[in-house]
Amino acid sequence: MSKKSYTSNSNGSGKPRKQRALVLQGGGTLGAYEAGVLEVLCKRLSEEDNDNDRKDGLLFDIIAGSSIGAMNGAVFVSNFLNTKSWDKAVEKIQRFWTEQLSVKCMDIGEISKTWYEKWKARVHTAASPEAARRYYSVKNLLVNQVRNNMYYLSEPINDNKFFDDWQLCDQHPECNCNWIVYNEWAPHSTTPLRESIEKYASLPISTSIKNKQPRLLVFSVDVAEGVTVAFDSYPKADGSRKSEYKHKSDKKRKEIVIRYDGVTIDQIMASGTIPEFYKYAPVPIDSTGIKKNHESTSEFAITGKNNDKVRYFTDGGVLSNTPFRELLNAHKEYWKEVERIDEIPDLDVYIINVHASRMDEGKVRPEDYDGVKERHADLTYCDRTSHYDEENAHLIADYANFCNQLKALVDYATDQTTDENQSKVLKDKLGKILSTKIGNETGPSHLRKYEDLPGYAFNLDVVLRIERGSYINDSCNKTGDLTLETINKLIKEGKCDAWFSIIEKIIMDMNLDQHEKLTLINEVDVIWQKLREKDYEDNDSETCHLLTEFTNTAKVIGKTEIHTDRLVKYTEDLKATLD
Repeated sequence: MSKKSYTSNSNGSGKPRKQRALVLQGGGTLGAYEAGVLEVLCKRLSEEDNDNDRKDGLLFDIIAGSSIGAMNGAVFVSNFLNTKSWDKAVEKIQRFWTEQLSVKCMDIGEISKTWYEKWKARVHTAASPEAARRYYSVKNLLVNQVRNNMYYLSEPINDNKFFDDWQLCDQHPECNCNWIVYNEWAPHSTTPLRESIEKYASLPISTSIKNKQPRLLVFSVDVAEGVTVAFDSYPKADGSRKSEYKHKSDKKRKEIVIRYDGVTIDQIMASGTIPEFYKYAPVPIDSTGIKKNHESTSEFAITGKNNDKVRYFTDGGVLSNTPFRELLNAHKEYWKEVERIDEIPDLDVYIINVHASRMDEGKVRPEDYDGVKERHADLTYCDRTSHYDEENAHLIADYANFCNQLKALVDYATDQTTDENQSKVLKDKLGKILSTKIGNETGPSHLRKYEDLPGYAFNLDVVLRIERGSYINDSCNKTGDLTLETINKLIKEGKCDAWFSIIEKIIMDMNLDQHEKLTLINEVDVIWQKLREKDYEDNDSETCHLLTEFTNTAKVIGKTEIHTDRLVKYTEDLKATLD
């Protein structure tokens, strides 16, 4: 199948042949990693667009995110709209993390005394100083309630159901245990994070393709309905902005409709409302005409009362932490239901994952409590379905292409028939097949016949995943580490991982035989793994030396390949990041 460029259609409709999308995974403070990846992606894709004479197009046509990915996406899109510069938008999102959300100069000496004594005694199971710094920093944030711009503890809520608030078992002579049975709930306030986002993003975010603006998709979960809901900065066919949804198992109920003028702070916060850590987030059913609706929802958040003016949401990552499938559906629905065009633009998709889907090769399974909890969290929130959804998208596109070619063949055969009656019979039979109604009640309202099906397919030419691995100094609380040291490390990790991923993609695109590709890929993987083991610190310059050797190998193997110069250049950019 031929790949399309990002230019408009030859029929002069102005509709793009292909778009580029960005998917941002959720993961708390690991969102700083996304800020590092974005710097490299913007640099790389800007150069690609300049080479392909796409200077007037958007770097990203669609930005989709769940949880902290939605918050990063909002800051990123808002600052692009304000500055018309993707580079400045990246600078702003990095400052959002380093200047607004990070905590500086945290003292963990007192709280980490026990670990320090064991480490000093050279107990082999003791964590490294860096791992301990990260672990006890988060504990200090939570236990001692160090003030920060992301969360703080709200008033505790007593257990008025089982009345199991405080029971010290050692107060009872007949009980031999010393532990505490505790069912008091201590939710945190979203106010600091909410105010931080409002400081760095102009809200609500309302965009359109007519104005050549990127589309922002924010995903959350309706608690009562149990479905993922998309809040969309683009308008519907009637010009309004709204989210319409219901659980697919209930065909009799009407759809729930939430109306808004653009993606609001309430909707962005709803996407990142971590269950239990926060209360459910209220979102107004209708916020049109209201610039800031904080006051309209704060009362509901305090009282927790149900009413017909709000819906309650929880973190988008609960059902879809990597909203790739939701992106594909939203892309399809927009071009078919809003723009009503015959051919949906193809997509290039860049996915930034902050939870490791697999452990690094050679790393043993965790057997300590913290390690098991960390791996459990990664398995829960990692990218679990995008590979399957990508395969399905390719399969559907192939089926559509197959159907179109079959129809063209039938048309050709019919036209070649000299018997007019036979030709009419064949055309009638084909027409009857194509006009067969589809018995899918959950599909789009105007999708009713077989002949419509091929028009709902589109190609995924590029799906590049940049994923944070499992690092030696991580702990189970890594999504809550706000210290400036960790934020800066995460940004650096994001930059390096992005370059490694791009370098590997270029190798796979080179016109080399499989053995030559594997030789280069294996060499890159070894360097990447060594750098991870050193927690991305190249103090002895070993990594830079290995990268120099790699470029020499690449020049020899790919001496006649047009991509070799670019491969060498990006390897030099990676070395500069390490320096």
